[in-house]
Amino acid sequence: MKKPIVTLEQVKEIEKTYPTPFHIYDEKAIRENARALKEAFSWNKGYREYFAVKATPNPFILKILQEEGCGVDCSSLTELMLSEALDFKKDDIMFSSNVTPMEEYKKASELGAYINLDDFTHIDYLAEGVGIPETICCRYNPGGVFELGTDIMDNPGDAKYGFTKEQLIEGYKKLMKLGAKHFGIHAFIASNTVSNDYYPTLAGILFELAVELKEKTGADIQFINLSGGVGIPYTPDKAPNDIKVIGEGVRKQFEKILVPAGLGDV
Repeated sequence: MKKPIVTLEQVKEIEKTYPTPFHIYDEKAIRENARALKEAFSWNKGYREYFAVKATPNPFILKILQEEGCGVDCSSLTELMLSEALDFKKDDIMFSSNVTPMEEYKKASELGAYINLDDFTHIDYLAEGVGIPETICCRYNPGGVFELGTDIMDNPGDAKYGFTKEQLIEGYKKLMKLGAKHFGIHAFIASNTVSNDYYPTLAGILFELAVELKEKTGADIQFINLSGGVGIPYTPDKAPNDIKVIGEGVRKQFEKILVPAGLGDV
């Protein structure tokens, strides 16, 4: 059974000052989890966590994560404005959005955020609206059904977001002609995963894609965003994820696929 972070007596005492309902956050646990994640991926010198603002759009929580070295992942104008107010700057911010109004791209561009294009048609849309930045990211949709054991299953083929592999190859070439010099790859297949195998499997798919994109386009690929989210055990019968095992699994794929292809600095 999970041990609560506060006793009933403490909650009754807090209630005298703050009327219910309220949330109580465990700052010590938040910091410990952020540090454990960073440590698990410390083998990669450029690794950084970008926390999804939509998951907890609370400025106090975001400031704690900022102090722990995290960036922010934004998906709307409001999230960009919140991040700006908290003094996240430039490459502190990753902007990934669907059906994006131009004002959101303008704000992301003004802040110098990494822009992650969600759709092939958005290349022209962004170029006409704000111009193509030197560093740009594209979202990959592998299509089909993604299955891992019994607890992880998603259907990227049904999703309307992301580039196909063919669109990525064409898109990178087009973006380079429009002035892009450096590239990122992003994929969102599943979130809240309770499996140590999910990220290494996804990483393998994206690392092989990076090698192919480099070979076919000559693009300078600087980063790969694994996206999604490490879940928690939602029921008593589930074992928690082991972030060290996950980090090591991704490292093995990195050494096996990217390093031999000359992409060891991604």
